[in-house]
Amino acid sequence: MKKLIQLLLITIVFASLLSALTLEDLLQYPSKKTSYYGENFSPVLMEKVREFSGNAEEYLESFDNFDGYKNHKLSDREKALLEENFALLPEKLQQAVTENVYAIYFVDGMWYGALTDIVYDETRHPYCIMFFNADIFNYNLDDWLTYRDNTIFKDTDSDNKVVVETGRELSAFVQLFIHESAHVYDFINQVTPYQYIEETPRDNSNLFYSIWKNKQEPLKKYQNKKFEKTSFYEYGTKIPIKNGKEIIDYLGKTPFCTPYAATNWMDDFAEEVTFYYLHIKLGIDYKLTYIQNGKAIASYSYVKNQNSRLYDSLCKEITGL
Repeated sequence: MKKLIQLLLITIVFASLLSALTLEDLLQYPSKKTSYYGENFSPVLMEKVREFSGNAEEYLESFDNFDGYKNHKLSDREKALLEENFALLPEKLQQAVTENVYAIYFVDGMWYGALTDIVYDETRHPYCIMFFNADIFNYNLDDWLTYRDNTIFKDTDSDNKVVVETGRELSAFVQLFIHESAHVYDFINQVTPYQYIEETPRDNSNLFYSIWKNKQEPLKKYQNKKFEKTSFYEYGTKIPIKNGKEIIDYLGKTPFCTPYAATNWMDDFAEEVTFYYLHIKLGIDYKLTYIQNGKAIASYSYVKNQNSRLYDSLCKEITGL
């Protein structure tokens, strides 16, 4: 059964890159239906949190081709963090989570931050499922982003790496929950050109077509040969850390607020909303510094990157700030 699910997921991923799947196609896959995840929809946040087992466990392990994920039971502290960070969300993202998230799973053993996907009920109403790496509760924001953004490089060590500073002592879950909630908003409202379904004509007025050629390829003026071949976490090829300055210089010439935003237009949107909101609401910056032989060689600042202002109007509309 697991091998069958893996084959189906591979089909979805590759077909989505080609924009070849319709809604009718998607609904052929059990994992794209709410019934696959059991129980009933609830608008109550804590009732959305479910045990990671059964079909949900099989889906994620098949998606990641990894056998070893475990359910994480939230502690009282973690429950409080979840509720606090839900309250911190801008109103439109709160509404998106309340009305459209079918299930939330916390998982031990994930090597990346989170995954949000779209599913449909029997009436074809869209919902989302969310999987979070439970280890995120053990990171502060700077440490998590530093870890994440070093995963595109190889040959890193204590004296050769990139470092992220935000200027605030916050839980890493703050950033991750806003980012994934922005994905929910995007799935439901189709802010970025839709991930899987090409059943409507291309809308060239969409902001993202002024930055992206397609889902995973920026326009030529925003491309970097080294960066376009890499991936975060355990995936893809890695960039030698000696090229850290080049990557930071590249970022400053693009609208992308973080390196993670430069990977595809969905994460571009989610990162832009996240760091716009965190800057306006909490006064943080995203500052990325390249360290070579223990010395700061180059740095980038989201707040100082005027190219990122391209997104401000959209972010203001969504966050209300």
